[in-house]
Amino acid sequence: MRPPGSRLRPRAVFFMLLAVALTALGVGLAMVDQVGEAIIGKRQREVAEAARDYFVAFAHEEGIAPLARALDLRERTDPGGAFRYALYAADGRLLGGARLAPADDLPAQGAARMRIASEGRASPWRVLVQPLSTGGTLVVYEDIGERLAFRRALVASAAVSLIAAIGAVLLAAVWFNRLLLNRMETLAATAGRIAGGDLSARTETHPKGDVFDRLGEAMNGMLDRIEELMTGMRTVTDSLAHDLRSPLTRMRADLARALDPQVAEPQRLDAIEQAHGEADRALSTLSALMDIARAEAGLSRDMMAPVDLAALVAEVGELFGPVIEDAGQTFVPPAPRPPLVIRGHELILRQAVGNLLHNAAHHAGSGAFVRLTLEDADGRVRIVVSDTGPGIPAEHRGRVRERFVRLDEARSRPGGGLGLAIAAACAKLHGGALELEDAHPGLRAVIELGERSRTPA
Repeated sequence: MRPPGSRLRPRAVFFMLLAVALTALGVGLAMVDQVGEAIIGKRQREVAEAARDYFVAFAHEEGIAPLARALDLRERTDPGGAFRYALYAADGRLLGGARLAPADDLPAQGAARMRIASEGRASPWRVLVQPLSTGGTLVVYEDIGERLAFRRALVASAAVSLIAAIGAVLLAAVWFNRLLLNRMETLAATAGRIAGGDLSARTETHPKGDVFDRLGEAMNGMLDRIEELMTGMRTVTDSLAHDLRSPLTRMRADLARALDPQVAEPQRLDAIEQAHGEADRALSTLSALMDIARAEAGLSRDMMAPVDLAALVAEVGELFGPVIEDAGQTFVPPAPRPPLVIRGHELILRQAVGNLLHNAAHHAGSGAFVRLTLEDADGRVRIVVSDTGPGIPAEHRGRVRERFVRLDEARSRPGGGLGLAIAAACAKLHGGALELEDAHPGLRAVIELGERSRTPA
């Protein structure tokens, strides 16, 4: 069953459509009637006036008597025509032609409509009276009964056509109304499933669809984004519960040891220092997670500003160069280059590049080469950190970009497994992506920035 309120009110719709149909029918019939009558009437008047002018000219050339004989001959040869003619003397006698009406019943001059009995029935006629200068009066009779019958037939046929067209339109309107309701109910059902907690619900769409399919695609895109954010929130919550439990437990144990009155002062200070370190690690993890969440949700875009990326990369490389050298590795800084201004989030960019260099220093191993480069080619801007270390197996490169993911060989080293996740979130914030590639040997980590982060030259 449809939920309440999902239908249009049928009675209101019926009366509205009926009113529209009757109005359209009335206007259509009136136009057909008036236009048809105007065209036919004009044509008939032209015929009557042409006949009048002809017979007037005939009377002037041949005289009244020949005209009377001509009209008698025409009446005998075509007694039932739509146009009939008569010639009357000055005293009202019929000289020739049709005997339809006495002279006293006719107008003095001009056109008039009157009912005349002919062949046992009265029908409407239009008479055109023209006095002749040679004597007598010429009368042109036009039987307009047939014209009225044709007019009625024309209106009736137009009415049938209009009724059929209106019926087709009404059927199309009912079909379209049902289609509209079905499409809207599909969207409403999907929204209802989402409201009921089913975040996987999606609206069915067709590749070559209409505006409702485009609306469904936009709705599905919105739902994908919501599900992604909700999944990320659940992941962060689960990860926090798992990864913060150990440092908080250790911090609690250290504080409990520091509060023990039987512990000597040097051991008490050592316990407090260890608890302080655990607190710093927990705060660093929370801060990193907040940065990732803000970047992935797009909340950091309000802090976007023009940034000289060439200078930023050079400064981060200069800062981490000693760290890499201390790890027994060789650092190759970026080559000097002109300013490259983009629209970006400076703090997150610095943190992302620093995390990649930090990871290389910790995992590439002694003797490795670590290279930092800034590439600007094919309309794309890339920040690349490559090393000649052991690299990351291809089957794990997608997984290590997730939060708190650490490979087995890295679990014995300090860290929260958030470095690559921050770099990936930074790339996404700037409309790009983080790519992990094989450097043959080693790893090549690429932060590719999207087109929207570039600024006009």
